[in-house]
Amino acid sequence: MYFGKDSDAGHMQYRKGTTTLAFLYEPLTTNDVGGIIVAADSRATSKSCMKILDVSDRIVATMAGSAADCQFWTRIVAKYCKLYELREKTAITVAAASKYFSNVLYSYRSYNLQISSMVAGYDKRGSAIFMVNSEGQRVQLDICSVGSGSLDAYGVLDNFYKKKMSDDEAVKLARRAITLAAYRDSGSGGFCNMVHITPERIIRFPSLDVSQLFCEFADEIGRDIVYEPRDDN
Repeated sequence: MYFGKDSDAGHMQYRKGTTTLAFLYEPLTTNDVGGIIVAADSRATSKSCMKILDVSDRIVATMAGSAADCQFWTRIVAKYCKLYELREKTAITVAAASKYFSNVLYSYRSYNLQISSMVAGYDKRGSAIFMVNSEGQRVQLDICSVGSGSLDAYGVLDNFYKKKMSDDEAVKLARRAITLAAYRDSGSGGFCNMVHITPERIIRFPSLDVSQLFCEFADEIGRDIVYEPRDDN
């Protein structure tokens, strides 16, 4: 908490909430490329913001927690990665970028930072996703969701994720998880932003309104989302 639980400024506490997710998948057919899908909502305390930030040409990091903390320290990591690549004349690995991120956060753990991030990308070793947080913890995962809506997102991912999927299935799964999390979690909402990291490049998708996505999803499953009070007379 920024002001302390006994502070007279408790009413000024920031309202924090978000839903971010990432997962690895293998191509289902020869027409698919596979890779990593990273998706996030856009709701922030003061405005909408992009919660998927570039760390290097092949690596991105997500934001969950305080937007200011996440943006500042992600830029620090991105600067380190750029300097590393200029000095070593080679692309930094996802493991190295995430390790530097976790080391920096661990050294500032007493400063009450509010950061939970996923570092995802491709390197010479292949694809990888690491979850790091402001306590300096770092875990490698194939499926990960972070934020106040992560439990709702995990409910969708646990039910519909498959190791091998078509590219369209993977994109639809990520959008559905973000949309339903935004619908159930009051701290998530706005737009669904998504990137697809392939072995060759990063594909960025247009932002889509989660309200419109939910209407499309409800129509697909035949659910009536219009609330009409029952007439008891």
